[in-house]
Amino acid sequence: MNIILYIIISAVTLGVTVAVFIFTGRIKNNKAAIKAACFGIRAFMVCAVLEVMIFNLNAIHLAGGSYKEHELDLLEAVTENEENRIIYEFTDMNEPVGTLNFDVVSASGGQINVTIDMADDTNAEYRVGIAKAQILSGYQRTGTVPCNFSGNVHKLRITISTDDKAELAVRAITVNKPIAFCFSFVRVGIIWLVAMAVYFMTGSGFYAGNYADGRTLVKRSAYVMTFFLIGIALWMTNSCRYANPEHDFWSDFCCENGNQITEELVNAFEKGHVYLDREVNEKLTGLDNPYDWSQRTKEIGSYPWDHLLYEGKYYSYYGIAPLLIFIPYHLATGFYFPSVWAIWLFGCVGIYFLTRTYLCIADKYWGRVRSSLVMMGLFMMQLVSGIWFTFNKANFYEIAQNGGFACVTAGAYFLISSNVIGDGNIKRGRLVWAAVFLSLAVLCRPTLALYCIAALLFIGAGFAKLRKSGDKKYISYWICALVPFAIIGGIQMAYNYARFGSFFDFGIQYSLTINDFTKSQYHTHFVGIGLWNYLFAFPSFSQNYPFFIPSSVDTFNPNGYYFVATHNAVGLVWKALPLMAYALSLKAYRKAPAGSRRVGTVLLAASCVIAPLIIICSIWESGYGARYCVDFAWEMLMGALIISFIIWRNASANTKKHLNSVMAAACILCLVLTFSQTVSWILDGDLSNGWRMSMLNFGRLFEFWR
Repeated sequence: MNIILYIIISAVTLGVTVAVFIFTGRIKNNKAAIKAACFGIRAFMVCAVLEVMIFNLNAIHLAGGSYKEHELDLLEAVTENEENRIIYEFTDMNEPVGTLNFDVVSASGGQINVTIDMADDTNAEYRVGIAKAQILSGYQRTGTVPCNFSGNVHKLRITISTDDKAELAVRAITVNKPIAFCFSFVRVGIIWLVAMAVYFMTGSGFYAGNYADGRTLVKRSAYVMTFFLIGIALWMTNSCRYANPEHDFWSDFCCENGNQITEELVNAFEKGHVYLDREVNEKLTGLDNPYDWSQRTKEIGSYPWDHLLYEGKYYSYYGIAPLLIFIPYHLATGFYFPSVWAIWLFGCVGIYFLTRTYLCIADKYWGRVRSSLVMMGLFMMQLVSGIWFTFNKANFYEIAQNGGFACVTAGAYFLISSNVIGDGNIKRGRLVWAAVFLSLAVLCRPTLALYCIAALLFIGAGFAKLRKSGDKKYISYWICALVPFAIIGGIQMAYNYARFGSFFDFGIQYSLTINDFTKSQYHTHFVGIGLWNYLFAFPSFSQNYPFFIPSSVDTFNPNGYYFVATHNAVGLVWKALPLMAYALSLKAYRKAPAGSRRVGTVLLAASCVIAPLIIICSIWESGYGARYCVDFAWEMLMGALIISFIIWRNASANTKKHLNSVMAAACILCLVLTFSQTVSWILDGDLSNGWRMSMLNFGRLFEFWR
């Protein structure tokens, strides 16, 4: 781009921005809508200035130099061809090089790696790897590499390769091709939306009042955000589906086979037995110890991974609650319910009921809390819930976890809204639904039984409230509260007994998996690994998208076998800074209403601290997996927010204002770290090349220097 044209565009953009600031500054109308509109216009112009002068700076990369554009003669180059790598060497360049443009095609449509060695006026020999680039197939702009060499380049050696060993076709290599000026409305829009969100939370009158006064606006905003997140979940689900080049929506629901839950358990229950209809490998049962991974060699033959082997039959450890949907679907259609859509469905139900639970608590206790704080708390809770690590996988693990997430959030909503705590008459019907969903959570994931125990404390608090109110219908209360637990819990116990001869044995020790759980031994060090990585692991900054790199999982020299399923950890404390409010628990206790603080403390400790910590500690046997935080993350943040809002409510006006700003900063950090961790997780998974290139190209919006 011509430097004069760039200066003209920059000057015009700056001039318009100054004019907008002057004009909007003279508007004296103090209505919140007018002020928001003025800020929005100003913010957009600032974004436009950044877009023109910063994000398009490479457009004038060749300005001021005697750069001549031309194609290199590939036939005259010294060439070395390998299976997935081509090397071109040009030994008689003697010209300035400002950019290199590569017109290269990969047969797979994947990423193409370019490494450049060069010798310029400052160094007679090659500077090896002096420039590198990753060309994204289908995105032309990524094929141009800005070069910061000195004087004339005398020798140039270019290595072009792919990670997937795909065939390469190099059409042309062009020297000093200008980088096109490109005004990205997507980039401007993203930055503008973030700026507007910060403004609404900190400087706008819309969310400045108490929640009790702005309840309607907050709820509408909350549901808009919730359904937007459900849309994001749909996008992530498709990232998994598109890995199959023959994906088709209607074909998804015509599956003639499935996995351990969607097919094998369905078939077993339809035939009236609890073992899975799989022929047991006789060589496997003939081993001294079939649970020993090292004995299950190739010579043994195939066997079903992560199935239970007990007395010559295969069983499933994973919960049977999803069969309430899968069996009727199979009976009605003859097809198995698609795993990918089951995971999305359960996840969306959980996202929705998490919002409902949060707003229910806000209605009861946070009427005098600033609306922006309530809104930001929900935003952070949805981000750190852990559900985002499940949508791009379509396996039975994620079905169990998302099913548990949906049931726990639904159970929590009905429990809180039943009025067993807080004001209002106790609603027995909702208490029934709470018990049903919390019981079903255990039938998805046994570890979630801890929240059923915590729920019993809520039910006890409800009974104490009932007695004080003079309501004598004790029997109906206990029937509504406990009978669903007894019935559904009894079904689980009968299922356990039918499989393993014990009401309380879920069978995890019989797993054909990464370790022999029948002989694995508890070590406190392994518990510490989980606590550190789920709560405190530090991310590190990177110059490459997505800019913050999750920890690779610190094990602190375990000197024993500890399984790491996913090398992707960011401590919950850093993603959700309000968790630090637990350090102020004693102060919050003293500030809480005297009549309810003892009961409230017990309930919060049981459901938001003790149960989640026990779940984290129990993970030592299975090892670290990022997706496990779906079982405890939002519960821990909920407790921290309750404490934070008690502290805020009793602070001075000036302190309240600063705490609101701190919360806004915490939200931005939460968004950045959660986005980085989730993107890293997705990119490490199975993606189609087209989907992967699209995600990486989105990152180039912010890697403007490349």
